[in-house]
Amino acid sequence: MDIDWDALANNAGEQTDQQFHEEIAKLTSMNTTDIEPFNLAGNISNANAVKVLQEINDATKSNNEKATAITNIDNGVGFW
Repeated sequence: MDIDWDALANNAGEQTDQQFHEEIAKLTSMNTTDIEPFNLAGNISNANAVKVLQEINDATKSNNEKATAITNIDNGVGFW
């Protein structure tokens, strides 16, 4: 199943945090209790959390390219 990351990012702002956590949990190995601290620790928005996950999931990029891309996301790595 391909994940439409762009659609997920667009919808993230409209979803409640709980809906967002449930959606991300379905698409990743994270559970909803893992996702809330992920968002809160870095004060990252739902849309930016999706952008971080998109970068992590991009198999065409090296780890260094992913790290660089993630650092350019607003609050994308503030919790690391």
